[in-house]
Amino acid sequence: MQLYKRGRYWWISFVDSTGQRHRFSTKCTDKEAALDVLKAFERRAVNPQRYAQDEATLGIILGRSIAVLAEEARVGRKSEATVQFHRKKAGHLVRLFEAEGTRPFHLRELTARHVDSYISTRRGEGAAENTIGKELVVLRKALKLARNHGLWEGDVNAILPVGFSPAYEPRKRSLTPEDVNSLLAELKPDRAARVAFIVASSASWGPTNNARREDIAADFSRVHVRGTKRSTRDRVVPVVLPLQQELLRFAAKHAQGEDGDLFLNWSNAVRDIKAACKRAGIEPCTPNDLRRTFAVWLRSAGAPPDLIAPCMGHRDSTMVERVYGRLSANVLDARLRVSIGQEASKTADQEVGNCAYIVPDDPVSTGFMTRMAPKTGAATHPVKTKKPKRKRSDTAKDPLYAAMGPVGLEPTTLGLKIPCSTD
Repeated sequence: MQLYKRGRYWWISFVDSTGQRHRFSTKCTDKEAALDVLKAFERRAVNPQRYAQDEATLGIILGRSIAVLAEEARVGRKSEATVQFHRKKAGHLVRLFEAEGTRPFHLRELTARHVDSYISTRRGEGAAENTIGKELVVLRKALKLARNHGLWEGDVNAILPVGFSPAYEPRKRSLTPEDVNSLLAELKPDRAARVAFIVASSASWGPTNNARREDIAADFSRVHVRGTKRSTRDRVVPVVLPLQQELLRFAAKHAQGEDGDLFLNWSNAVRDIKAACKRAGIEPCTPNDLRRTFAVWLRSAGAPPDLIAPCMGHRDSTMVERVYGRLSANVLDARLRVSIGQEASKTADQEVGNCAYIVPDDPVSTGFMTRMAPKTGAATHPVKTKKPKRKRSDTAKDPLYAAMGPVGLEPTTLGLKIPCSTD
């Protein structure tokens, strides 16, 4: 390779393996700078893999990681929401490591000290631990991709803090029927209809933007939720609780979407819902809390997690058990008493079980939904009929029969207590 000057700039001339000569400008007017370009070019020619590692930057590998996710989204393996999530989190990494792309940060320079400094900076900016944890997940994925592509030879576990825990605690907020009634009364009709739709169908916010009028069954017994996050999110949800059927009926009545769409556009729902909660005098909630309310009401009514999960678009019941379907102390008390044959707690029954709603003719003056008083007369409260007492047959005296538990419970509830042959 030769370095020569032509006009103001230094040029490089070389002959390839086929004997053909090539010339290109270094775009440097200083000879020392041109020599650096020449050395870099020689390193690339001698060892292309090593050159690629030397030139790989954090911004480049984060871009490649997002490109891979976008390709998977195009073939249906990932959702567009996942791509946007990674793009947003990667933006913070580029902003702090590379000053928003104005200076490259080479992967070969990355150490645990840089990551610790990043965490401290984000904490100083007020970012939550859970948010920082998600950003580190994006960084981890990018570094693994860099290793697979031969652009980085570091150890991911040595770079990222193994002991870092965002201490994430899932939200527990779910709404009582009284809360829902108060919230709906503080929202405009179309927005109240969307809130009612979510509580009745378990739809997350994105699918409500895609909701169509034909998605609601004529008898309000089921609803099509047009989820796109994964294949299980596009689903038909049975609406079995009378209270949720009333909410679905309310949504169909007050939704004001046009051209077949069920709802109008709602740009800042989180802010508006929290403001409505404040006016209603109830604890703030988010759109995801409305989705959680669907699961809590069903589980409080006795539905098992494995049946609630497909209604919510989950692959299995894990999320229902850990996040969405956790029961309150009152309902848990009632369910435990039923499971061991004791009388159910009345407080739990009042929490969800016998709530009924009517939709008034004038939703503006009377509130969008008016709760029937649970104990103010037969006309407004479902009549409870006493179940006839079961007569125990002579077979109940049998030791094996008695070992199965209280009459009326399935054997699988408590398990068969068959005496061991060695007893």
